[in-house]
Amino acid sequence: MRDYLSKELKRWKPPKPPSLKISFDAALQSYTKKSCMGIVGRNSERTVLGLRMIINNHIPTPLATEALACLQVIQMGLDLGFRDVVIERDSLTIVKKLHAQNEDGSVISAYITNAKSLSEIYYRCNFKHVFLAADGCDCSRDRE
Repeated sequence: MRDYLSKELKRWKPPKPPSLKISFDAALQSYTKKSCMGIVGRNSERTVLGLRMIINNHIPTPLATEALACLQVIQMGLDLGFRDVVIERDSLTIVKKLHAQNEDGSVISAYITNAKSLSEIYYRCNFKHVFLAADGCDCSRDRE
């Protein structure tokens, strides 16, 4: 039992106050071009302050699914009135594009440009890459 609890505690690390940590996951059903995502925002006490599920239609690729999901996460944080957030995702490609200073020229450039613009509304918005192990344990590494 103790080993299980220690793994559970490693799965999610709270943000430093006054930040809100927003984590999300998205999936694409390629033959219908529908994506579904779940978002959860928690404070430093692990209290859930926001929760949302979104279904999107006409999504062409898994990468577009990830980019749109990130944009919607940024919007959710703003909708809830938060101004200091850490956004976690396991898609290194999206996190790198959000940190890049140059203009994105890929097929998801509209999502990336909009996400960058929205993130500037925050007082502080950190994008963080999270490695997910096969057992579901996150092995976080900052990508700020």
